[in-house]
Amino acid sequence: MRKYITEKDLFDFVFFPELLSTEKLSYLKNSDEFSDEIAFFTELKNSLRAEISREETELISQKIPAYRPAEIIRLFPVEHPKKRKVNGLILAAASENNNKPTVTSRTFYDDNKTYIIKVINYENSCKIFVFSTQYEVIKNFDLVITPNNTRYHIDDNTIPLELDHNVNPESITLEFNLIKQS
Repeated sequence: MRKYITEKDLFDFVFFPELLSTEKLSYLKNSDEFSDEIAFFTELKNSLRAEISREETELISQKIPAYRPAEIIRLFPVEHPKKRKVNGLILAAASENNNKPTVTSRTFYDDNKTYIIKVINYENSCKIFVFSTQYEVIKNFDLVITPNNTRYHIDDNTIPLELDHNVNPESITLEFNLIKQS
């Protein structure tokens, strides 16, 4: 059976075992003949799962001009103290809210306070505004809302992202440089 095992079979054994025939899969599981090769591909697979640090990414982009890493900026909510009075009135628990529409908003900042995102939830819809503190138009980026990891592509921030449902993000990520550079 050894002469029928190719390098591609060894690769598939580690990465895509479902692509191998049952005979080859059984042979590779029970044999030590290819242990060095399988160990190599296993180590390769594990290294692909490891995160690349920002420093390593910058070094790669300096050495390979065609490579430009995506810039990822995480924004977190700013917690404001809650007010207990509504227009100077304290309402009892059973009081009605006079049929006023429910509107809530949250503000998100990045660590450098370069970007501000305002999420405004209406009764059945939502608007998400993206601002730059540099007063610039932000173009061609993705907005990712966590914890659901819902991704929206935005051409520019001159108009808000409008959704037909409410969102309650824990954090928001902006991802730039989405166009492959050549």
